[in-house]
Amino acid sequence: MQALARSMVVEGGEPLLRQQVVATAAVYWRKFYLRRNFAAADPRLIAPACLFLAAKTEETPVHSKLLLHYARRLCVKTGTLPPPDLQQLVTTEALVLEALDGDLLVFSPYPSLSKFLRDSGLVAHTKACEAAWSVLSDSYRTPLHVMHPPHVIALGALCLAATITQLDLRSWLNGLDADFAAAHEVAAEMLSFYERHATPIPVAEAQRLLDLLGLPQLPYPQQQQQQQQQQQQQQAQQKEREQQKEQWREQQRKEQQQRPPPAQPRR
Repeated sequence: MQALARSMVVEGGEPLLRQQVVATAAVYWRKFYLRRNFAAADPRLIAPACLFLAAKTEETPVHSKLLLHYARRLCVKTGTLPPPDLQQLVTTEALVLEALDGDLLVFSPYPSLSKFLRDSGLVAHTKACEAAWSVLSDSYRTPLHVMHPPHVIALGALCLAATITQLDLRSWLNGLDADFAAAHEVAAEMLSFYERHATPIPVAEAQRLLDLLGLPQLPYPQQQQQQQQQQQQQQAQQKEREQQKEQWREQQRKEQQQRPPPAQPRR
């Protein structure tokens, strides 16, 4: 999902999808799989469908053809898992909407983090600010956003960023009325996440993990075109066979009508 979002840029490097859209899509994805299992719903289809839906709810809609264009380009460029076709995208979006039961409102932790940075005085520390925003963005790759309120996640990201940059926030934190235990859980989960994902997962390993779920192989765009051509040929051949059968039946009826009636036996 994030690779697809990063690839969607126009000339000059301006992204087509805002960060808030990607964040909302990540929350949709997590909520969806709280109600469904991976074997029943292919994550390779759910991810772009969540982006498609989130772009609408965040009032920055993206045309389906544009989304599929970048998905195909990413597939060709990286050799990763193939994208869905238009029918799959629309159908899967409806499936996500049904699973979420229309609950599309997602509260963002970004305003809370911005306020915390100003109140704590860290807004003047460039490295601390960059670390806090990076941790918060990475938190969407974890289940934290379906476990904790947005302001708690923002506070946990801030505390972790202060620890990384060796800044002391204790005086500011002492005057803050917050759930520090939950914020500590957020920081600990993010540390664990960074340890687990210090090395990127290769595409082959990702495919192996998907194979364990028994998911079908999605065809690549060239294969999709070939399959469509084969289906069209099969349909044309089937139609031709039906026409030949109908012509043969019609010919049999005409021949039967032209035959003289059988002679009556003499008494």
